[in-house]
Amino acid sequence: MAALIFDFDGTIADTIDYFIDFIAKEAGLESLSTEQRHQLRQMSLRRIARELGHPWWRLPKLYYKGRHLMEPKLQNIKPFKGMPEVIKKLHAEGHELFIISSNSVHNMRSFLRRQHLRTSFLQIYGGVVVFGKAPTIRQLLREQHIALSEAVYIGDELRDIQAAQSVGMRVIAVSWGFAQNADLLAAKPTALVRTPQELLEKLEEM
Repeated sequence: MAALIFDFDGTIADTIDYFIDFIAKEAGLESLSTEQRHQLRQMSLRRIARELGHPWWRLPKLYYKGRHLMEPKLQNIKPFKGMPEVIKKLHAEGHELFIISSNSVHNMRSFLRRQHLRTSFLQIYGGVVVFGKAPTIRQLLREQHIALSEAVYIGDELRDIQAAQSVGMRVIAVSWGFAQNADLLAAKPTALVRTPQELLEKLEEM
């Protein structure tokens, strides 16, 4: 049995288009071309905001507003194909599943209930400072009495990899979220997976 800590946006939930549209609208852009959207989908949230003209100091407030306005859009947000099955299988096998995210607990619980995944997770840590997940990882390990050697972090962004590495935790990067494969590989995660099935196989190996 292992403790598996998931990121939410870009790992479990496909919120990429929602955030692109929200950040573009906040920048005064009413529409994006197909090519622009394709390019932005391969960027981190931070880089998307920068590419669309938002200064770095505005980002925390921007993300907070984006989370707040997400609630009525949740019914249109879907999990990445294959992730519900992987989550349910891991839970059924007895692994302890957690989420650490900058998104709100309310949004995540609402999403998980709609997808019949809420009971798969032991605890959800939300509202985490956008660029500082490491303290929450340490908090989770302490509160849940989990040894570092028993835990694996699963996320889609460089900041996920960096946060896990800063506490000495194994980390699996997923390729379907807010980052390019080359950038993820350069950060040297424990593993990089390209499909939810590959994620399941890698976790079984570990």
